[in-house]
Amino acid sequence: MKWRALASLTVLSLTLGACASDDSGESDSNTTELTSPSTTLATTLVTTPATTLAPTTTGAPVTSTTSTTSIPSASSSTVVEVPTTVVDPALESLVLSGEGIGSAVFGAEPDGVISSVSSLLGEPTNDTGWIDPLSVGACPGTEIRFVDWGTLSLVFGDASQVAQGRRHFFAYSYGSAGEVGGEPVGLVTDAGITTGSSVIDVKAAYPGVTLNPEDDFTSPFFYVSDNLSGYLTGVDDDSTVTVILGGVGCSE
Repeated sequence: MKWRALASLTVLSLTLGACASDDSGESDSNTTELTSPSTTLATTLVTTPATTLAPTTTGAPVTSTTSTTSIPSASSSTVVEVPTTVVDPALESLVLSGEGIGSAVFGAEPDGVISSVSSLLGEPTNDTGWIDPLSVGACPGTEIRFVDWGTLSLVFGDASQVAQGRRHFFAYSYGSAGEVGGEPVGLVTDAGITTGSSVIDVKAAYPGVTLNPEDDFTSPFFYVSDNLSGYLTGVDDDSTVTVILGGVGCSE
């Protein structure tokens, strides 16, 4: 359930500030250092599983399409059908970064962000509406809201490290802890990392990344900065990314 994962992320975010202040950004990629992920996102806040719902007709479908290319066989006139994957152009504009997602930057007004993402991915598969932050965890402010498109979840509130006293976009999560896949498929970070990317690819994309193994409080994770981190299946080179987290998250 996304609610339980959010509670775990909230606890982690409370220790991030102390850990992040000691991070010089020059960590050896082969050294394991305990640093908590930077965000507490509602990857589990939805009471209706987001993966069972399909985007409605407001925007373009977010599934990749497949075409075939005919190649004559060398030994006969038989035609061999070779699948060719075509990436939905909508996904190319929704780049995940430490600044936001695509053109939707942290601090932006919620309705505009939701409208922009919906124009590309269709109507949200779940929307909590504005709720009490204390029903989620240690999130500041007087209200918070989670809007999902499958495994992509955007977080809005009226208080964060980005802004105070007004509703705004301040964090996101992409992926599902413990598994890889689920719509929308194909979102990537500005360095080309996505769910399913290997740890060795993460280290190549972010040379200063910190890798933390599983402990009593959290799953294995990678930490690039306060605004970009994520969960892993492990910290070995062939382990993979399961969730990408962006934004400042909830903190005291």
